[in-house]
Amino acid sequence: MNIYYRWRHFWLCAVLCLPFLTSCRDDYFYDDTEPDWLGKSVYDYLLDKGNYTTYLTLIDELGYKETLRRTGSKTIFPANDEAYADFFRAHNLSGNGVDIVKGMTSSQQRVLFNSTVLNMAYLDNMLANVATSNDGDETGEGIAMVREASASSLDSIRYIAKDLFPQTEYWARYAKEGGIWLVDNTSRPNVVFTPYFMAKMSMTASDWNILFPNKAYDSEGFYINGSHVDSKNKNITCKNGYLHMPNEVVYPLENIAEVIASSPNTSTFHQLLDKFSAPYFDEELNKSVHNYYEDNLSVDSVYVKRYFNDNGTGACLQTPDKKDLPATHLLYFDPSYNQLALPTDIGVMLVPTNQAMKEYWESDRGKFLRSVYSTWDAVPMDVLSKFVKNHQLKSFTSSLPHEWDNLSDQKGFLLNLKASDIHQSVLACNGLVYQTNRVFPPIDYQCAYGPILTSPLTKIMKVAIDDNDALKFHLYLRSLENQYNLLIPTDDAMQEYREPISWALWATTGVDKREIWSFKLVGAKIHADIYNVNEDGSKGSLKQSIGTTSAEQDKIMNRLNDIIDMNIIVADNESEPLSGFVDSGNMQYALTKGGTIVKVAGEGGSTTLRGGGDDELGLPDTKIYEGAENIYLTENSHTFFIDRILQDPFNSVHATLKGNPEFEEFYSLLLGDPTVFSYFQDDKDVTPIFDQSASEQSSGIGQIVTSFNNYRYTVLVPSNEAVRQAFAEDPDLW
Repeated sequence: MNIYYRWRHFWLCAVLCLPFLTSCRDDYFYDDTEPDWLGKSVYDYLLDKGNYTTYLTLIDELGYKETLRRTGSKTIFPANDEAYADFFRAHNLSGNGVDIVKGMTSSQQRVLFNSTVLNMAYLDNMLANVATSNDGDETGEGIAMVREASASSLDSIRYIAKDLFPQTEYWARYAKEGGIWLVDNTSRPNVVFTPYFMAKMSMTASDWNILFPNKAYDSEGFYINGSHVDSKNKNITCKNGYLHMPNEVVYPLENIAEVIASSPNTSTFHQLLDKFSAPYFDEELNKSVHNYYEDNLSVDSVYVKRYFNDNGTGACLQTPDKKDLPATHLLYFDPSYNQLALPTDIGVMLVPTNQAMKEYWESDRGKFLRSVYSTWDAVPMDVLSKFVKNHQLKSFTSSLPHEWDNLSDQKGFLLNLKASDIHQSVLACNGLVYQTNRVFPPIDYQCAYGPILTSPLTKIMKVAIDDNDALKFHLYLRSLENQYNLLIPTDDAMQEYREPISWALWATTGVDKREIWSFKLVGAKIHADIYNVNEDGSKGSLKQSIGTTSAEQDKIMNRLNDIIDMNIIVADNESEPLSGFVDSGNMQYALTKGGTIVKVAGEGGSTTLRGGGDDELGLPDTKIYEGAENIYLTENSHTFFIDRILQDPFNSVHATLKGNPEFEEFYSLLLGDPTVFSYFQDDKDVTPIFDQSASEQSSGIGQIVTSFNNYRYTVLVPSNEAVRQAFAEDPDLW
């Protein structure tokens, strides 16, 4: 605090205390005389100006005349009569400003007056300051942009007719009453843009012109709730406070939710946003309302409209019935919570126009939604929350236009926001609303697994991939820098999974303990029914069901990991000839992420695929479920719904060589001579090509190739004739 500020406040306190003190010195000058620089009281100053009769009438009607003549230490933002005349005309009120004010209810008068008063004396530079932090690292200067006004949350109670209710169960229960009365549970603060704040936040003139293109940038004056205070009209000193004279009426701003609701241009998004809201009854608040209005209300109960969210002090984590909300129903913050991040920040919402919402819905990118749901309104909450949340930014100060090249959503993915995307910007008491010309879909909508979020055909794979921290494929598939083929088995296809370990044991050792797994959803978890296998390879009797214990869940996740690995084919690997989009018609073989080869035939919706295990068992080709209808082009993939799980080959190199008579000569060479090996049994550098045991460097079932480690290899096998010819031509080859 500077010396002048301390000295002036000494005089303010002295003036307030004079009637209660007696001096022990009769000759002290200021015992009987106020300093000239203190000026008149707030009320008398405005009275002398002559053109503030409307504002003075507000003061008189509310009974604040003597308060503003004699006592207090306040900051006041009064507008002149001309500004009030413009304000009333804009709200379709005609007539003399004084008469209009006198015709208002006391509640309406308080709403109009209280936002113009701060209950502390602030010079313009002090408006941007907060108290120094305890650790002393933060000076607190220039970081404030939100100030608590004298306004009360009880000043404004509004009635919402049932026709305007959000279409959810929480609101429907009040429809029979015809409507509902709502009150804020927090007061509405003022948003102040001072040069000191803008300098501290590196907020440039270019930033300002994008944010508020219809308001002139001012490096000397400031804005409060969007009303401009010119530099020559600020810091007017009165004996009981400071006056800053705006050229427009300072009026309480709507909150973010109200800004969105009040614009017909954003009605589609508003309808979706309100699905995450509910009316809450608070007994203490209800009593406060009735006491405030001295029981002159014609309504028994008043409610608070809240939005489900998990954001700190403004969190709303339960339904009105006190039941915990699922995480998929929570937003990043409550757009109706007035004191969102005060005093140093506000929130931001990107709100697509109705036209932008329509264009996305009808585009290729919106196909995965459109093909399942009839309208935006039909999209379920767990899918919708991802969309709505991605249009919320918690910090205005961290998302100024000069930062837009690096601006990310809450998950860290670039939004690529540009000035041309902004249709309009509207300041709210708790944030800034950008009406945008395009939507900002979440990464989940843009990437390879987006189509599984909505399809009734792929509920099992949705749980296996979407935000599954055990498998983490969602992190891999979100990479928009890479291109993928993602093959998604339908829920029906997930009923016939030949469990690879039991089938490999049967193929390589002859021990028949084969299993076929049928995956299913039990609540939010994946379980499996395990069946025995008939002699012909078909599903037999039920053996057991697993999934209730953590160990069983680990086992299921392990198998799902194999399935998904087998069903991802990278499409943009220039060094890999078996890379590309499988529906292009240009591929015969493709390499999966898991390292196995699949055969490809056909193109477009007629594309078919075969895994090595499908060949071994004589199974039919895997097809795209119902053809082109279930091919989706996302930002980073071609995603296909397929009618069968691709099967990895079960036979090892050893089993394949042993089982094919045409490889007999080469297989015999690989086995070697036991007598020769006996001479080198203590030599660690001499090992057999095939071995029964796996090591840290190799894994497999049955006999493995010891030198292969865990990598994939191509094996070139000479025919029997070629081997015999080689030895016939070279007697010393042995």
